[in-house]
Order: sequence, then C-alpha cells, then structure tokens
Amino acid sequence: MKIRVSCYSFAIPMEVSMLRKIVIASVLGLFLATSVVSPASAATTKTGTSCTKAGKTLKVGKKVYVCGKNPVVTPTKNTYMLKACRDTNALYVTVKSAYDDMLEQANIFGYVTLTDLGNALGGQEKIDLDTLESTITQTQALLATQCKKGA
Repeated sequence: MKIRVSCYSFAIPMEVSMLRKIVIASVLGLFLATSVVSPASAATTKTGTSCTKAGKTLKVGKKVYVCGKNPVVTPTKNTYMLKACRDTNALYVTVKSAYDDMLEQANIFGYVTLTDLGNALGGQEKIDLDTLESTITQTQALLATQCKKGA
C-alpha cells in the first residue's frame, strides 16, 4: 500500500497497518469494557424524586428505593421513597386499624380511651394495650425519619 503525502511518497507494509487497527480496536474495547456506566437517574435519586411506575425498585448504593405514594412527603403523586418507609407505613396502617377497632369496642362499653379500658381490665390486657399504643408512637417516629424528603 502506497501513501502519498504532498510531494513525498512512502510505502507502509500491510502488516503494520493491520496491527495498528488491531491495537486501536483493542484499546478502544478495553476502555469501553472498563468504563462504568450508570443511569443518570441513579445518581440523583432520593426520597421525593418523582417517578412514573408504582412498585418499581431502584438500588442506589446500599439504599433501596421504591416508587409509590409516600405517606409523609407527597401522598398524592408517585415519588421514590426508601423501601423501609413503605414497609413501616404498612405496619403503621395495620397497627392503627387494630387500635381504631379496639377503641370503637371500648367506646361501646363506655370507655373513652384504650388507657381507660386497660386500667379497668388490668393485668396482661393493660400491658398489651400499652404495648399497642407504644408501637403506634414508635412507628410514627420511624415514618417521620424514614420517609422525610431527601432521605
């Protein structure tokens, strides 16, 4: 193969040209194979970032985010929230429902609060009702920390 550059003419052996192509392709391939490609959304994902598909999970570092309606930040549109936030909210809804059902029953028997009912019953029932109220308070505190914007 002969190459003419301005007034000079020189020959490049075919093997050198092929070797150069192989070296360039290898270096380019190695560069592409070792470069880290991450989605742009993963770098900026945090609690409160909007998302479209409810239930979609995304792992960023050690944190796992879930797309859904965050009970604390924006309960009207889908945003990413920590998976722990979603799980704590499910626990809170269950415990709060049980509390409300028991309070309704206590009201039927003339007790205004579950504490009044617990005091009247005494023993293990009082301990169980106190534990229920404590669990509600603890899950509310967890929701406040796990579901806050930017977590």
